[in-house]
Amino acid sequence: MAFARCIAKFTKNYFLPNSSRSISITATRNIKEIREVKENNTTIIEGIVKPHPREHLMLKSCDNGACPLCSAGVNVKHTDVLILKQFVRSDGCMLPKRITGLCNIQQKRVGIMVTMAHRAGLMGTLKPKNCRMDPKKRRDWRKYNTYYDETTIKQSYY
Repeated sequence: MAFARCIAKFTKNYFLPNSSRSISITATRNIKEIREVKENNTTIIEGIVKPHPREHLMLKSCDNGACPLCSAGVNVKHTDVLILKQFVRSDGCMLPKRITGLCNIQQKRVGIMVTMAHRAGLMGTLKPKNCRMDPKKRRDWRKYNTYYDETTIKQSYY
């Protein structure tokens, strides 16, 4: 049994050494312009990345070693569903810290914000339809959405 565990760990580290997702705060746009250049008897076709006309409005990422949310200085709330969805797997669970690249404080904070968004009904349920955890099948007051006052959300979690 220990041998199988050792083999599984080796293959995981060998084939997926540093799998990480790139998290973006703003939308990425990589449109390429195709140029065709004829020189003598050869034709060169190249794709050049075209700059975005509103690039000055996008957030710049700092390469100072900080996590993506700390370096951008963005205050993520439970209503920022498009940002929070990047940290959630397809089954609704939070991605681990080694994949998201967040620091301890932001990982805990994003996890709490994802839970708040689920309870508020903003992210929807990702569970199967016949699951007992479906909010609409809960009893009494638990089946209704929870509304949060944004002034009561803690800004830092230690």
